[in-house]
Amino acid sequence: MKGIEKSIGVAATKIAKDISANCIVSIEKNSKLEIEDTNSDKVEAKVIVFREVRKGVYSKAEYKQTIAKPNGGSVLPIKRLLAGAISRKYINNKEKVVCVINENLFSAYKGLLFVFDVDKLFFDISQMKLVDDINPDILEVTLNICMELIDGREGRKIGTAFIIGDYDEIKDHLKQLIINPFGGYEGSVRYITDSSVKETVKEFAQLDGVFIIDKKGVIKSAGTYIDIDTKDIDLPGLGTKHRSCISLTSKTNTLAIVLSESGNVKVIKSGKIVMTLP
Repeated sequence: MKGIEKSIGVAATKIAKDISANCIVSIEKNSKLEIEDTNSDKVEAKVIVFREVRKGVYSKAEYKQTIAKPNGGSVLPIKRLLAGAISRKYINNKEKVVCVINENLFSAYKGLLFVFDVDKLFFDISQMKLVDDINPDILEVTLNICMELIDGREGRKIGTAFIIGDYDEIKDHLKQLIINPFGGYEGSVRYITDSSVKETVKEFAQLDGVFIIDKKGVIKSAGTYIDIDTKDIDLPGLGTKHRSCISLTSKTNTLAIVLSESGNVKVIKSGKIVMTLP
């Protein structure tokens, strides 16, 4: 281990102990690739999550993920990697994390060390006042599903959206594009917070249209079209789903979460984009 890397590693361990961090995350470029395309704008990173299971003894979880090469000092690709750790349940909401990044991944730094609270970096729900009348678990689970879909499904990029709110208030703005795949089932088996439903939701996310979720977290429909006037929405670069969600949330007390095919997740409330992930 080089001098700088060793010093940062020692510092990370000490900081983690001093602040009672839940885990330490180490990120570096995967050096075991047989062939590396130096002309590619992508890079495969290796992420290792160390978690103390008892005093002085750490468990280790590791995964590899391809991201856009970090340009300059931007840490956005690192946020994408950390989102991958969340989706794999290696780090959890409300945890405090010490993160160390090796210089072989970032040309702009000799090494990078930072500390973050997971909920502040990804799910700053309370400060955004997003869930005054919605169970925050519904929002958190929906955001997690979107984060897991960022890299697509079965090799295909996905764009979808979730509308959360009072169904009776918004139903006049909705049209069903296809036969509702959630129709005819008891509400008890359609909760977005039910882990057994997650894979079904991710599969139906490939359909055109959006998901409608009521305030209790029951999925009312998928493949649904938002029938609303968007002519006054002047935001260049946003697609139909974003514009429809902006218009719907400006006219109703609803929350929209939109996943774009480019890999961004936007939370929209009262006709405004209030959060962008990653």
